[in-house]
Amino acid sequence: MNVVAQPAPQPALVERQRSKPLLPVRGVMSLVDKNEDQVLRLIDDGQLAWAFDVALDPKRGRNRELRILPAAVSAYLRGQTCELEWADVLRLLLPHDEPVIFSTDITRILNVCGSHTYHLASRKLITSCSTHRRGRGGRGHFTTKSFINFLKERRVL
Repeated sequence: MNVVAQPAPQPALVERQRSKPLLPVRGVMSLVDKNEDQVLRLIDDGQLAWAFDVALDPKRGRNRELRILPAAVSAYLRGQTCELEWADVLRLLLPHDEPVIFSTDITRILNVCGSHTYHLASRKLITSCSTHRRGRGGRGHFTTKSFINFLKERRVL
């Protein structure tokens, strides 16, 4: 039997993401080999410079939903001070420079479930560009500016 080898198909081009998602406290705990209280102290002391509280209502809830920028954890592990400015952080987090960002991107960046993203929208913490549909094939469109404002308001200093 004569079989002619077919060339292997080219791999599909995958859009490269700029950054890893923000890390939850438990993820940081495993990376820096410290317990939760020690990691929270690192955040409060500014040694982990870029942390955000992504809770739906941080004033009412007892627990914060903290997420930390991987680059800040990396700088800490190298024994350096994280010298990133807002423009650098946004360049790392945002998948593009467009005025609209998808709910799937926000969910990935914040490292939360999809329903959390839509709850942020229903509480007017991020601004929807149109009506959105959840489920298969559905994704919300939000203004990038409102997402940036959300991050600025929720930065833990």
